[in-house]
Amino acid sequence: MDADLTLGVVAHRGGLLVQRPELTVGVIQAVSRTSGLTVEVIARQPLDRRDATQRQRDIRLRRDEPVRVAPRRLLPDHDEGENLRLGWLDQAGHARWEYGSTVWSWSGDDHTGSDGPSWRCICVLPPMFDQLSLVLAWPEIGFEETTITIPLPDQATVEQGTTSIWQAPVDALPVTTPLTDHHTNDHLPVRIEAGTVIAEPRVLHRSDHAVVALTRLTAIGSALSIELFGAATGSLADTLTAEAFPPAHQWEGPSLAVVRGNDALWLGAQEATSSGGDHSFVAVQEFATHRPEGDTLDLIVAWPQAGLPNVLVRIPR
Repeated sequence: MDADLTLGVVAHRGGLLVQRPELTVGVIQAVSRTSGLTVEVIARQPLDRRDATQRQRDIRLRRDEPVRVAPRRLLPDHDEGENLRLGWLDQAGHARWEYGSTVWSWSGDDHTGSDGPSWRCICVLPPMFDQLSLVLAWPEIGFEETTITIPLPDQATVEQGTTSIWQAPVDALPVTTPLTDHHTNDHLPVRIEAGTVIAEPRVLHRSDHAVVALTRLTAIGSALSIELFGAATGSLADTLTAEAFPPAHQWEGPSLAVVRGNDALWLGAQEATSSGGDHSFVAVQEFATHRPEGDTLDLIVAWPQAGLPNVLVRIPR
């Protein structure tokens, strides 16, 4: 079964792995399933504070020295990589390099901003248990090859926690208290890799042909980053696919609100992707919000376009 349609066990709850002047690398989350280990990372380069005039001046004065290329020890002499390379060591100590199934990159702000270039990748490694020797390399910017040992869940734990999203328990409750709706972009973008995952993946809402799952809940200081996954099958999936792509452009994925008192604060997705075809449709959305007080996060989840009405979900944190 496709990993997207299977809940797994959180194998790494996120955090920075490497902090160097030329690059920081952090894990957003790693999830272990019987089918493989999914690792999502973000790499960030520093922001160049010089404007165009200053850069040209430094070039004329030869202050821009060439970047020292880091030596290749585990990487082959030549490869097709252009950004951070991610791999793992097998039992013989040989590096097995992976190319991300999903990759995003951003060139960064101009010199007056706050964020430099960044690169985000999801890699699916073979099934691994107990321990992972993760290898990182980016020789072109002088980033030395780095091996980091990460503990992983054992095989029995992963087998027990690997469940189809169509069969997993559903955490939905009826909405019994009247709530006042508000629509808000509640929080500025956050550095997800600096946070900690505080909940296991779970199914929040489901019908015979549509399902919504929480695939990540990360706390970053006073903020929360929430990732929702929606899937549909059959003729419903065909309808959603037709609405999501040209010429309609009318698709909306699952909706999410945070409950605060008697208010439901509906969040706008900060990132959203979707794909569909062959009676299958999937959508992934990321939301950010202020972290509420208390030990429980109350959410309202719905997907009107897929026939899923409002339900209440209470997630212990």
